[in-house]
Amino acid sequence: MSLKAVILNDTRGESHFGCLRVMRLLEENLTSRGIRVTARSMVRGKWEKDRPFLKALADCDIVVINGEGTLHHGSPHGERLLKVVDHPARGKKPVALINALYQENPAHWGRYLEKMALVSTRDSWSAESVGSQAQCEVTWVPDLSLSAGDVEATSPLERNALLVGDSVSRDMTIELRRIAALRSDSYLFPIRKGLKASKPHFPPPLREGYIQLHAKAFELRNRNILFNKNEAGFIDTLLRAHLHVTGRFHSVCFSLFTKTPFLALESNSWKIGALMHDFGLDTKRIVTLDELNHRIREIGSERYSDDEIGKIDAGLNNSRLKTQQMFDRIELLARAERA
Repeated sequence: MSLKAVILNDTRGESHFGCLRVMRLLEENLTSRGIRVTARSMVRGKWEKDRPFLKALADCDIVVINGEGTLHHGSPHGERLLKVVDHPARGKKPVALINALYQENPAHWGRYLEKMALVSTRDSWSAESVGSQAQCEVTWVPDLSLSAGDVEATSPLERNALLVGDSVSRDMTIELRRIAALRSDSYLFPIRKGLKASKPHFPPPLREGYIQLHAKAFELRNRNILFNKNEAGFIDTLLRAHLHVTGRFHSVCFSLFTKTPFLALESNSWKIGALMHDFGLDTKRIVTLDELNHRIREIGSERYSDDEIGKIDAGLNNSRLKTQQMFDRIELLARAERA
């Protein structure tokens, strides 16, 4: 009989290729270890009011919280996830918090963390932040999107496109759209299926229809935009770029494992800077808008150095190894609960 897990903070409803990749790899790692996912609570979902989820929670062997970018600056959505440790349906089942950013949160959150069997952040700065609040063992493993190693084109491709992504900040996205419109070789390149908020609480068919309708209308008004329907299409487009400009953390992750040179604008937390630190890369690729206008002038000027390629390869190998170790630990916790 297979082991059973429930997942809190399933981020697939955002139609965001980084989140889709994370959730796919998360579930593949569980499945390969004989752990079946019996229930999922969607991002910002009120799991404590979801009767089918609570029933699965009471019957599972382990609870897995996908932290992602939710646990920062005291977000109420983040605290809702952590409160699962106190719910009667959980009982004494092990709770594993994984893949978590953890930044500038209330001190009392440490109480939740101390009740967990496993706490793993996705960067070393977040691990230090947890350690300052909670008396518990904490490890860090690079974001799950990086855990499958690098991705190369099946045949040599000419990298001749300038891809300009989006940002969690609406104002920043508007500025990036303006920059993308200034050059004939540039394309607006969102990491989501559409630019509009994707209504993760809608049923999947309605949600997909909403996304496609808005994306089609946007394409009619903006001929230089490249929407992708899936993760594979997003990666294939990246492999044709000489430079990827973005304000998104997961877009930087995709740039690393596809070896696509990038320039990044900081997001709503330290996540991009922390990723650069943990890969041993300096901060020269994190830029301001003023710097960006200067840095994108020459094609090929931002290509990776040999030193950067070596550090990226080492970081991806480290991510793969530490991810395997983390999920091995999750399997042991689940089996101990079943015993």
